[in-house]
Amino acid sequence: MNQIIFYLAFAFGTFASSCFLYSIVIFTQTLTVVKGYSGIVFFFMFLPFPLFFLYTGYLLDHYSKKWVVVSFQFFLFLAAFLLGGFTSIFETYPLLLLPLAFLNGIGMTTVLPGRMALLREVMESHRLVFHTIAGNLLLIFSFGMSPLAVGWIRDTESYTKLFVILAILHAISMFAFTLLRTFKKEEQTSVTNQKNGLAKRFSEIPSLLENLRTVLDFLKNDPVSKQVMWIAVFSMLALGPIQVVLPQYVKLELGLGELARGSVLVFLGPGLFIGGILTILFHHLEKKGLVLLVVFGLSSFFFLGFIPFYEAKVTSFFLFCFGVSGGILSSLMPAILQKRAEDGIRGRILSLYTVCFQFTPAVSGFLAAILNDNFGSFWTFTGLGLGFLVISFFSLLGYKELRQS
Repeated sequence: MNQIIFYLAFAFGTFASSCFLYSIVIFTQTLTVVKGYSGIVFFFMFLPFPLFFLYTGYLLDHYSKKWVVVSFQFFLFLAAFLLGGFTSIFETYPLLLLPLAFLNGIGMTTVLPGRMALLREVMESHRLVFHTIAGNLLLIFSFGMSPLAVGWIRDTESYTKLFVILAILHAISMFAFTLLRTFKKEEQTSVTNQKNGLAKRFSEIPSLLENLRTVLDFLKNDPVSKQVMWIAVFSMLALGPIQVVLPQYVKLELGLGELARGSVLVFLGPGLFIGGILTILFHHLEKKGLVLLVVFGLSSFFFLGFIPFYEAKVTSFFLFCFGVSGGILSSLMPAILQKRAEDGIRGRILSLYTVCFQFTPAVSGFLAAILNDNFGSFWTFTGLGLGFLVISFFSLLGYKELRQS
């Protein structure tokens, strides 16, 4: 029952987060501010990751993960609630979306790695890799299905009702997380706090440089984990243009409405799901690093097929193929890191991975929005796609340790 509660809380929370991410981008694109403004809002949503990830990772390593996750998920609930309750104000003053996006980002810095780190206190240790892949499967499936869900709601309802619904889903997720039983860790945390005092524990939090040095020392001594981090950065560059530019291309250049746009973009979801399923079925195979590098190359090739044909069905097909490769990538990477990192540093390593996984698309999405406004979608996707292909080729040749792992 405890595992069922975890997966329900995980599912509601990740689905609400994914829908909010897609919704705020398309909402911003309806506003006339400056060129590439949706990319700026998208960037601000992930700006907290490089600023706070080491501290939030430390909290996950030293305090009750359950309550840390619940506390930071409140920021996600608040952002959706404010945008739903005061939509007209944000339409009148679009610059207010920047602090709102930053507020949502603060929550994501801890909630995303926290949900994965919490797995170790809820699931059996010998099944940790399996449940990490399964949890990530929920994450990527929610991300892929969010355009269809949002398009279905927006086809008949206003943005106000959409964001209120997302706030309610976050509230349900928070409540479910409070019901989780994590006796072993909570008892350990309680004893520690009684012995040392909560104030003393906070005074012992190492500085940013100390935290960073600890993480970098681990990566220096474990080249496989370091190379997985680089692949996370390189592979996630593609998500920025997909999240910021592709919805605009489907609506404006293919001339589709909200529901039809969601129906085109949703093919990423089934692809991600199948990629995650394939990873679960074959996660016992050796040479996971080699699989990671080969699939990264394939995803770069599929990226090149989104735009040139100016046909909705072709875009959906390549999105599906990209989703399969992306599902394999995003399932293997945290599973490898989860297995290689020790308990005392796992929260910070997963937080760093989350930065690579989430902040990289924010940067590429911001740049892609600017490139799209100046050169058009064709040259934006073609240029970026060729760049990803070159990076994947050199990664396959250069990452010997990962290739042999």
